[in-house]
Amino acid sequence: MSRQTTSVGSSCLDLWREKNDRLVRQAKSGASKDLLLLLKTWSPPAEELDAPLTLQDAQGLKDVLLTAFAYRQGLQELITGNPDKALSSLHEVASGLCPRPVLVQVYTALGSCHRKMGNPQRALLYLVAALKEGSAWGPPLLEASRLYQQLGDTTAELESLELLVEALNVPCSSKAPQFLIEVELLLPPPDLASPLHCGTQSQTKHILASRCLQTGRAGDAAEHYLDLLALLLDSSEPRFSPPPSPPGPCMPEVFLEAAVALIQAGRAQDALTLCEELLSRTSSLLPKMSRLWEDARKGTKELPYCPLWVSATHLLQGQAWVQLGAQKVAISEFSRCLELLFRATPEEKEQGAAFNCEQGCKSDAALQQLRAAALISRGLEWVASGQDTRALQDFLLSVQMCPGMYTCMTWAMHRCARTERPMGNTWA
Repeated sequence: MSRQTTSVGSSCLDLWREKNDRLVRQAKSGASKDLLLLLKTWSPPAEELDAPLTLQDAQGLKDVLLTAFAYRQGLQELITGNPDKALSSLHEVASGLCPRPVLVQVYTALGSCHRKMGNPQRALLYLVAALKEGSAWGPPLLEASRLYQQLGDTTAELESLELLVEALNVPCSSKAPQFLIEVELLLPPPDLASPLHCGTQSQTKHILASRCLQTGRAGDAAEHYLDLLALLLDSSEPRFSPPPSPPGPCMPEVFLEAAVALIQAGRAQDALTLCEELLSRTSSLLPKMSRLWEDARKGTKELPYCPLWVSATHLLQGQAWVQLGAQKVAISEFSRCLELLFRATPEEKEQGAAFNCEQGCKSDAALQQLRAAALISRGLEWVASGQDTRALQDFLLSVQMCPGMYTCMTWAMHRCARTERPMGNTWA
């Protein structure tokens, strides 16, 4: 009874917080619009001839405030999904007193507006203008990569990302302010939701590597992943823990993606080396899994990622050994992967608090797909060794894991035809 009361109280508190946050956002938006209107209608008094010299007069201060608030309003409209409303504010900023570093951001935001409104050519013109205005090339290059991806121009997209990686490696030069109050001083740094947020060099390098892998450029992807790992391992950033928030995966996931790229690039031995390194860093955590599962069930900690990392590593090792022609070793790795995967789910699965299916690779869907992939991989090796019965068992199990996966069904039907067994009699 007390647990139910606590749950209801928590739900009410969450609802109150959500409504309160919405009211605060509305109040801020209304206050910003009111202040902008006030600045536009305010006419500073003319300076008297005998007035003392000032570093910044009232008219100059008004222009700075008007530019800063119009920019912030336009950017907020863009972030909240109103590019058409953002255009008017951003055009006003671009035509007013706007320093070049801010103008780069304004042109980039205008490019983002036109991209989202389906005007790629106009978007490209603004991004080119942004690149010409200054040395802060990060935001326009990132936006250009998004634009080219939307247009399906993969080569231009990857070139933009490569340039972005180089641009983020160049330290930003800062100049002394000309006035006491400047537009830049009134603008906060871009947050994660802003189209002007570039992230770090390692995050951009990961985007580049993953896009190469997704578009079939496995060789380039492998090199980018190896560069990324070297960058992370040489810095103070590496963490073998779940990522707190996007963008970017945690280190074990980078290792796994790099191994996939190496295998697809035909570099199986390098993939095995990478997998061994990952296992040496994560396998020591496996004996602690029972305690971690118990913490997850109690709600004191998140579900542990480690079993999925280790099992995925064995799956990739098996695929690498297949590429090297070591069939027995490959089957052993696939079997080890399956052993870990079938132990990876806590017994008290009905406790929903510990099982949030939206938490990335620890969801039930990810577990089922990993199991199906390992079963199909091992089944293919059974086929290669002439053991059709074992192959059929693995293929049928893979269908049970992922009933909607076309590959599982195809291999199961093919093996059933080879062994002359109807699928309806083989589920036991």
